[in-house]
Amino acid sequence: MRSVCLLLLALLCVSSAVQAGVVIGGTRVVYGENKSGKQSGVSLSLRNNSDFPWLIKSLVSSGGVWPGTVKSNEKSPFIITPPLFVLKGGRESAVRIINLQDDLPQDRESLFTLTIASIPSGKMSGNSVQIAVRSQLKLLYRPASLKGNVKEAYQKLRWKRTAKRLIIENPTPYYVTLFDVQINGHPIRNAGMVAPFSKRETAWCQQKNAACPISWKSINDYGGITPAVSLRAGDTWGAIKPQS
Repeated sequence: MRSVCLLLLALLCVSSAVQAGVVIGGTRVVYGENKSGKQSGVSLSLRNNSDFPWLIKSLVSSGGVWPGTVKSNEKSPFIITPPLFVLKGGRESAVRIINLQDDLPQDRESLFTLTIASIPSGKMSGNSVQIAVRSQLKLLYRPASLKGNVKEAYQKLRWKRTAKRLIIENPTPYYVTLFDVQINGHPIRNAGMVAPFSKRETAWCQQKNAACPISWKSINDYGGITPAVSLRAGDTWGAIKPQS
């Protein structure tokens, strides 16, 4: 019993340390071109809500780490400045992301992973636990010439049921993040993403006799949750309007 109490106390201390640590000013970054096809960079704010300094280390890697995406060993065309710095207690700063190449696809979005590691550099007090925190955010490169409306991309998803699989097709040039997916009344945890102009196969509906109604939401550029979209038996491969 004593060990359980100590474990709970440690978890509470860790939770407090995380809440009082470095707060990232966004859940994703969209690197959009202007009409001339150029972009001088985008910034992401960081705030240290604690009383002691944190060491901030950031980098961008190619590909994604979320279900439905593919990791890549290719070198990222993005650099972060500063890549390593100390953020003092109670202070706010920012990192700037800059694209150094012009050869990214122009007919669709490209996905990268922005990793920000926050390492506490203050002295430990007697009643707290300091832990390093690593956050991974989506970095989307968005050309200016893309067709369609990014806000409506998640509504355009098409779903097809086969004997053992559920196939999702994204006919748009935008990455779609799946959120609050419900399949046959059951939630799908960590549903991931669907890449532009691609099909993704899942094992989400394997009941032979189930009607398998589907509903899903998405997350927009600002981290907001979209209205739900529903799909009933017989509606597959069609764009469905959001529920009113």
